[in-house]
Amino acid sequence: MNDTTPRHVWHRVTAALRGTLRRNHTKAGLISLRMTVAMAAVTVIGGILFAAGVLLGSRHEFAERGLDPNAMSVTEQFGSGMMVIDTRKAIAFTLLFVAGVVVAVALIGWHYSHQEVAPLEHALELQKHFVADASHELKTPLAVIATRIDLIDFRRSHGQPIDSAIDDLRADVDRMNAILTDLLVAARGAVNTEPVPLESAIRQSVDAVRPLADERHVTVTTRIDGDPAHFVVQGNAVGLSRCMVAVLDNAIAHAPDGTDVSVSLGYLHHGDAVAIRITDHGGGIGDDPERLFRRFARDDDGTAHQGYGLGLALARDVASRYGGTLDVESTSPHGTTMLITLPLTETAEAAA
Repeated sequence: MNDTTPRHVWHRVTAALRGTLRRNHTKAGLISLRMTVAMAAVTVIGGILFAAGVLLGSRHEFAERGLDPNAMSVTEQFGSGMMVIDTRKAIAFTLLFVAGVVVAVALIGWHYSHQEVAPLEHALELQKHFVADASHELKTPLAVIATRIDLIDFRRSHGQPIDSAIDDLRADVDRMNAILTDLLVAARGAVNTEPVPLESAIRQSVDAVRPLADERHVTVTTRIDGDPAHFVVQGNAVGLSRCMVAVLDNAIAHAPDGTDVSVSLGYLHHGDAVAIRITDHGGGIGDDPERLFRRFARDDDGTAHQGYGLGLALARDVASRYGGTLDVESTSPHGTTMLITLPLTETAEAAA
């Protein structure tokens, strides 16, 4: 079975989620064990303190009456060390012991219950984010696949060759599988990096969204200011492509028909970092651009592209994972420029 089939991908997703739950279940079991030990310790220590308190609160009956125990015939029957417990002190110590145990048990239960629930809450939050992120990240590839299927139907109905379109469709499926893999890696908190030439990453990202741009009659142009071989960063090609595709998809969706979206690659500041600028000619994004980077923040600007408010937030997360940034560099009623910055590798920085 091909590892890009929906069944295989679903197995990988569910296996990762089961692994997260299994780890959290083990952690919860350890917390329960620690809680049991703490409760037992409180009971033992409290019992010792209670016994000590009762003994300290007792009195020597004969000594208090001024009698010599050795001269008393009763000592032959009951012994010379008769101790009498003071009822009032015993009740006071008992109430104090009960109150102390109740307070200690309540505090221990509150502390460990929060520790036990926290991993489960974290697991549920991770699952919710993963499902939302995966659903969003796969929207663009699925839209591209739907467009390619329409193109295949059109070419087949007109007797045109469809081999190249099928190859493109297969590449889109491979890209979906790579996106899921990258999402699973990110969900585990792992960061796998390697040198990534940005020129090829940009080309792949532009190719991925080109069917959507063609459908909206938007032209995507690229420009590289410098030697492409010098623009190499530490990251992951799939992750960086996810970042750029999200920004490109947003730019294309807000670009008027017949206009262009430009992607430029160059140095930032003194050559210690790279700058990727994606510019559209839409109507701008208002006075609070940071709202677009909050999860589930939607920009209801009247366009057909309303989305779920995840694209740019996920893109910024990816850029941050590799030491970069994603911000709105400029915006106006005549267009918006998004700026992605990434640190250059040491070899690339030295070559620059």
